[in-house]
Amino acid sequence: MVLQQDVPIKVWGTAKPAEKVQVSFGNQHASCVASKSGNWHVVLEEAELGPTRELKVQGENLVVFKDVQVGEVFLCAGQSELLDSLKSLPLSDSALGSASSSSNTSNKLRFFLVPKKVSANPSAVLTGSWKVSSGNNSNSSGGDKATLAECSALAYNLGRNLEANLKVPVGIIDCSYPETPIASWISKDRLMQMSVFRPILDPSLKGAEAATTPDGKPTLSSVSKPCVAYNGMVAPLVGYALKAVVWYQGLHDLGQAVSYRKLLPMLIRDWRVRWAQEPDIPFFFIQLPSSAVASNTFDINTLAACIGVENSWVNMRDAQASALAVGSTSMIVTTDYGKHHSLNQLDGLPARLSQAILTKLFEGKKTAFGPLYEGYDSQGAAIKVHFSNAKDGLALRLKVGQPTGFEMIDTKGRIFPAEVKIVDHDLLVSSPQIVNPIEVRYDWKDATKATLFNVENLPAAPFRISIRPN
Repeated sequence: MVLQQDVPIKVWGTAKPAEKVQVSFGNQHASCVASKSGNWHVVLEEAELGPTRELKVQGENLVVFKDVQVGEVFLCAGQSELLDSLKSLPLSDSALGSASSSSNTSNKLRFFLVPKKVSANPSAVLTGSWKVSSGNNSNSSGGDKATLAECSALAYNLGRNLEANLKVPVGIIDCSYPETPIASWISKDRLMQMSVFRPILDPSLKGAEAATTPDGKPTLSSVSKPCVAYNGMVAPLVGYALKAVVWYQGLHDLGQAVSYRKLLPMLIRDWRVRWAQEPDIPFFFIQLPSSAVASNTFDINTLAACIGVENSWVNMRDAQASALAVGSTSMIVTTDYGKHHSLNQLDGLPARLSQAILTKLFEGKKTAFGPLYEGYDSQGAAIKVHFSNAKDGLALRLKVGQPTGFEMIDTKGRIFPAEVKIVDHDLLVSSPQIVNPIEVRYDWKDATKATLFNVENLPAAPFRISIRPN
């Protein structure tokens, strides 16, 4: 187990009504009496880094958690993009052998795999146990290859990168479920704020747990219901102190960008209210890549069903980017990945994500984000575009004859390829066919390929600018 450092530690559970419960962790002690419903909780003071300790809970029974570390805890949540497990990758890519058997591997990296479960009502109990990534820790069970093989490849490699840089214990909570829409991860109370969900919530939740496949797994219709992933997987975690949340989801909501623009900020605020940490828990979310990446993951019929409508990928990326308006959020751009990747094997993504976290939360010195559109100035028929995350300059990565990825639209709605020129830290965009542009856009296609980067070689996020009349 890993507990988050430098924040109060909440410990909770159930017991008989009026049963006295005593909790100790290191030299800290707290006690309480269970309520009439049997619920109890105590809050311990902030804990600092140090040797492993025992967490003891004494009521009529004694429960002891051994080998408890204090460090940094990250919740990795979302859909199938996060789910690709180490066992599904080639051994050379997965690090499965070396990570689980090497005598030099640190035992500071711990995982908790949340059981995949849907529920019509918020669950209070969560089964499972923390696992150590290395196989050389005699105090811990679960450091074997079989356990490690079930870990999300992205979550595992993120944890490994963070532990290697921070040199402190790192806990990764893997809370992912394939083919789930974002609404399934939001609480019922919060979804009731949207009129479109009010008439369908209660009828939709009926029988959510009963519909299963022959092997006992929930059916696709069950996992697609609103609230069910939140109830079954997130609700039992609420209160477990976190350093940050990593969110990777959106494929199952393609074609629903209008609602996603409301639902992603709603999810962020919903979870923050539930956890009630001060300050707000930071959210890092991964923007969907090019649809060309997905064509290497799905057969063409499945892909067509996922896309649904034209521009569904670009509209979803735009909806995801809009969540940056919510405070303490960061977006990881992936439009530089191409056809040779799959959704679950984006080379360098764990390193890119970990660097973003290190920079944002631990005062890392590297620029960890690509250019983000910040504003523009009209210069005759040209548009000068300004960016954040480009203080050291911009770079164009273009092959001979390759389109720039920029387009301009004239007053008749006609779309023309645009020429671009780097001017200091800005970009001058123009088209010989247009005198009065009404719109400039970059990477505004489903199957796109990034061409604009900062000097740190991080891709610019797609954007669209509506130009004010002169």
